[in-house]
Amino acid sequence: MDFGRLLREERRRARHETAGTKVSLIETKATDTPATVTASEQCAVSWQSAGLKVWRPRSSAAPLDLDALQRGPIRGVCYIPNWLTQDEEDAILDRVYAVPDDSASWVQLKHRRLQRWGGEVKSPFMSEPLPQWLQQISQTLVDVGVFHDAKKPNHALINEYAVGDYILPHEDGRAYFPLVCILSIGADCRVTFQPHQRDAAAATHEGDSTSAPQRTFTQHSAFPLERRSLLVFTGEAYSRYLHSIDNVEVGTRVSLTLRHVDLL
Repeated sequence: MDFGRLLREERRRARHETAGTKVSLIETKATDTPATVTASEQCAVSWQSAGLKVWRPRSSAAPLDLDALQRGPIRGVCYIPNWLTQDEEDAILDRVYAVPDDSASWVQLKHRRLQRWGGEVKSPFMSEPLPQWLQQISQTLVDVGVFHDAKKPNHALINEYAVGDYILPHEDGRAYFPLVCILSIGADCRVTFQPHQRDAAAATHEGDSTSAPQRTFTQHSAFPLERRSLLVFTGEAYSRYLHSIDNVEVGTRVSLTLRHVDLL
């Protein structure tokens, strides 16, 4: 049975129902009436957690050489185009959109919406198991040598960007082990790295002094993130640079950001 097709058809039918023929989860909670879980809803819960049958195991005998995959002048930025196959991309999108639009798992922000898996990032961190398909991807990133098993990804953010959506320059901070993997799915975009203000200011100050040792910071590095690509950044790129996403020109981009929460 093609559960993905069934879910897509169910969602199309749901969009055409009138407000008087369906009861939202919010309304159900407000009246304290137990919600009736339909077969299609049960199917959705199962489908959004299921593993990816088309996922290709990557051999630990051939680990990725991140030094050879560096992209641009900033140390610690690595890029691999076409890391996913078309079938893997399609299967991931099926899992992402198996979550209903009105589910609390979708969080609407000003310029994008997202899903969060693995638990709320706060201390003490109460880790929650990732869905099976995200566990598959996380284990593969360990198998190919990107993450060590002790710091295996235990948290995932799924961001959805429509045309014109973006995320401003930001840093991921000390809550995470300083290593990030981002899978781009569905559409291309642009990523930009720029030095943190404190480091840019320090570099400018040092450059004005004849006695102080000078350190060169790349002021700007931007390049396309193609659909099905893998971006890895760590080290200086993680700790001294901000990163931003924009330039989604066609379609809808979905990104999977996988990290290890390092809070006690």
